[in-house]
Amino acid sequence: MSSRSDPGQPMASATDPSGRLALDLTECDREPIHIPGAIQPHGYLFVVSETDLRIASVSANVEDLLRQPPASLLNVPIAHYLTAASAARLTHALHGGDPAAINPIRLDVVTPDGERAFNGILHRHDSIVILELEPRDESRYTNEFFRSVRVAIRRLQTAADLPTACWIAASEVRRITGFDRIKVYQFAADWSGQVIAEDRDSGIPSLLDFHFPSSDIPAQSRALYTINPVRIIPDIGYRPSPLVPDINPRLGGPIDLSFSVLRSVSPTHLEYMVNMGMHAAMSISIVRDNRLWGMISCHNLTPRFVSYEVRQACELIAQVLTWQIGVLEEAEIVRHSVRMRAIQNRLLHELGDEQGLTAGLSRVSEEMLALMGASGFALCSFDGVAAFGRTPSDDEIQALASWLSHRESRGIFQTQQLSASFPEAEVYSDIASGLLAVPLGRASTTLMLWFRPEVAQTVTWGGDPHKPVQIGPRGRRLQTRASFEAWREEVRDRSRPWRSHEIVAAEEIRDLVVDVILGRAEELENANRELSRSNDELESFAYVAAHDLKEPLRHIEAFAGLLNDLLLPEARSRLSLMVNGIEASSRRLRALINDLAEYSRIGRQARPLQPVDLNQILTEVLSDLKPMLQDARAEVVSEPLPTVLCDGSQIRQLLQNLISNAVKYRDAERLPHVTIAATIDSPPPAAPAGANVRRARITIADNGIGFDEQYREQIFEPFQRLHGPDEYQGTGIGLAICRKIVHRHGGTISATSRVGEGSVFTFTLPLCDQDAAES
Repeated sequence: MSSRSDPGQPMASATDPSGRLALDLTECDREPIHIPGAIQPHGYLFVVSETDLRIASVSANVEDLLRQPPASLLNVPIAHYLTAASAARLTHALHGGDPAAINPIRLDVVTPDGERAFNGILHRHDSIVILELEPRDESRYTNEFFRSVRVAIRRLQTAADLPTACWIAASEVRRITGFDRIKVYQFAADWSGQVIAEDRDSGIPSLLDFHFPSSDIPAQSRALYTINPVRIIPDIGYRPSPLVPDINPRLGGPIDLSFSVLRSVSPTHLEYMVNMGMHAAMSISIVRDNRLWGMISCHNLTPRFVSYEVRQACELIAQVLTWQIGVLEEAEIVRHSVRMRAIQNRLLHELGDEQGLTAGLSRVSEEMLALMGASGFALCSFDGVAAFGRTPSDDEIQALASWLSHRESRGIFQTQQLSASFPEAEVYSDIASGLLAVPLGRASTTLMLWFRPEVAQTVTWGGDPHKPVQIGPRGRRLQTRASFEAWREEVRDRSRPWRSHEIVAAEEIRDLVVDVILGRAEELENANRELSRSNDELESFAYVAAHDLKEPLRHIEAFAGLLNDLLLPEARSRLSLMVNGIEASSRRLRALINDLAEYSRIGRQARPLQPVDLNQILTEVLSDLKPMLQDARAEVVSEPLPTVLCDGSQIRQLLQNLISNAVKYRDAERLPHVTIAATIDSPPPAAPAGANVRRARITIADNGIGFDEQYREQIFEPFQRLHGPDEYQGTGIGLAICRKIVHRHGGTISATSRVGEGSVFTFTLPLCDQDAAES
């Protein structure tokens, strides 16, 4: 709830039919927690101008430290209150790029009682510099501490499954921090959450497997957790120390403390923690693909402060856990994909040999059900219903198919609670609570239906999820619930949810079936070759997941082992070198993971093909690449390009990859020059009259270093590089992504080149109906 709301203005609300007040739960989501105007008093905050380091705002509790009124510090250089060595370190940190990258820095403050050592924590935001001071304790950071961090990372690397990895993370964070209870909390699609791992003192009740509603962590809190991954509240009973003044000197308005470590937290959250019986808390975010996956949440029965260095170690553990989660999930997808390829190969053989589609599907029905984790399958068409396994009756399936055909969207439909969308399905929810419906085409009335049975379960909530808040004694402000006792709810009419790779498998089975119905024998042969090639790619992917992705983690492990050396004066000269090495390893890991994820997503998250002006896409790409082009003094010349039928975001990625490659592999002896042109291919003589089979042929030519044409096919394979990683940056997946995008559009891509003269990349895309007719 907003601590800045006007008490004279009533909270937006409504009444239900009984006349009782209906709570507006979105009030929590509107609380401006990023501008609280105060900090927690276990540290001190200064807002300084970057040019002369004069103080523009300060937390009121600085008076306890310096024995001067906060207002008297304004416009005074902060160096006046630091030792000369500390002032020099502060100036150096601000002139060295991103100051947050070297946090914390030791700052000795000159007080009336003598010098006091603090951890200085710096960051830039909203055109100002924010300096926070926290207590500094160097006695703990011995060789043993850093060895313990290395052990934690090593244990995480050995985890074979998600529950084990999360439990290891919880136990190691508890060992390092000393908190009474550590829990790993995973968000669901609706932002409710579940405690999936826990390590705790025996005197504290367990919350393992408890669920919590999405209102417990409102949207704006999740946003802050995503960008600022570590938060600590050493004492729930603290009294906030206000900022004097709470005004951004550059932009006006309140000071944004989104990235602050001392930021005062919402009174509602403090009340929530008191109701839980806790007096200290810390959280570390688990962020995957810029989305909050979950959190490592720490609670203590008594006030507890852990230093910035310990929090950094916990953040490192959370990052390794995040990478391990990615490796484990991708490994599961790889295993499922390998099974899918085997079933597809058999399905391809069976459907090719059989005269009837139903007979061919019946031969692989058990494998298809096992692959999809389904209990029943039905093929519904004008000819009737062909069903295998446990399914509703033929009449019920026909009624379901009729309802699906009248939906606005005619694409794939999936649900784990069919009766919520189609009430008639409640009578057979025991065998078909889950449905995955795949039409054979946009205009087709034939449907492939997979069914999953109801999985009745008892969900344990941390308090009644239907009463997360109540009206408190202080007027109409919402108040957190007071009870966190286990509240059990029986959930029925739900199946296991459909996973994204299962939906992809259903789509690929659909594609094979469509090929058989259309009698495209030649395309089936090409599909068989594609399946074989995909197997090779999957093997390469599995190898990378098992080996290459782990190597950067070993660099991080080495970093934890060497951190103790950094405390020695004679080792400080090596700090920048080691940090640079760690950062380089992390960047390589991120680039590899991102490229692998992008490669595996092509086709999974693709959007429908629509008419797109390639000139507009090229303009956007050149705008994105402008810094790179200016740096290389590259010239890009383009002829007018046609409008094509495509997925605009994927074609944008295709052009960006090819143009950036042309600049990256430039000849040092001449300025890079890139030419983009388009021609329209004529339809083949055998094309039916009026059929729109015309394609645009796009060429991207450069004057770069070129390559030996014996590698013209190899360069499109994943992880194939013609140059060492030290010569040119990259992971070897970019051109493989380009080929996958073009193939997804039914086109082809090729390259020609002459060493020392340049290269020409050519790809084809379908013209939209209008362009094909006009040409």
